[in-house]
Amino acid sequence: MDNDPELDIERHRTMSSTTDARAATTSLVVGWDHESASGSALTFAVDLARRLAAHLHVVHIVDIDDLPVDPDSADWEDEIRRTLDSQAHDAVAALRDVDAGWTYHCAHGDPARLLLSVAHDNDSLMVVVGSPHSGLRSFLESLGEPSVAHGLIGRHDMPILVVPRDTDEAHR
Repeated sequence: MDNDPELDIERHRTMSSTTDARAATTSLVVGWDHESASGSALTFAVDLARRLAAHLHVVHIVDIDDLPVDPDSADWEDEIRRTLDSQAHDAVAALRDVDAGWTYHCAHGDPARLLLSVAHDNDSLMVVVGSPHSGLRSFLESLGEPSVAHGLIGRHDMPILVVPRDTDEAHR
């Protein structure tokens, strides 16, 4: 059995609303995954897109946390498909208030590079991401690789908005 997640990721690579994106005044890019910080970023980005009449590009970067634990499992590919379907459904459900349209992108690779690529390809105003963890967890994670927010900030070629965790209602 070929356990290549690219086959399933390709199926989810892009979904769009039926709204005409040309009506948008600008576009925004938001990084999204199952973490609470990116949920806060998505909520904030939806509100900002509504206020700015912006097309919202939601970018889900598939990582190890999205993959089933046992790659030798007989239903490994089905588990990936179910996980990606569920995550896409959750993101799309949050986009109902985006009047100027939205696009959901799903890809595998370096998160900062992919977010900037979507932003540059769509001449976006900014990239919105959730804040990194703090404390000991942040320190331990930084030993492996920097957070997405730090990776984006280090590139300095696009405005980056870092949304604090659990601000879903605080910004309204």
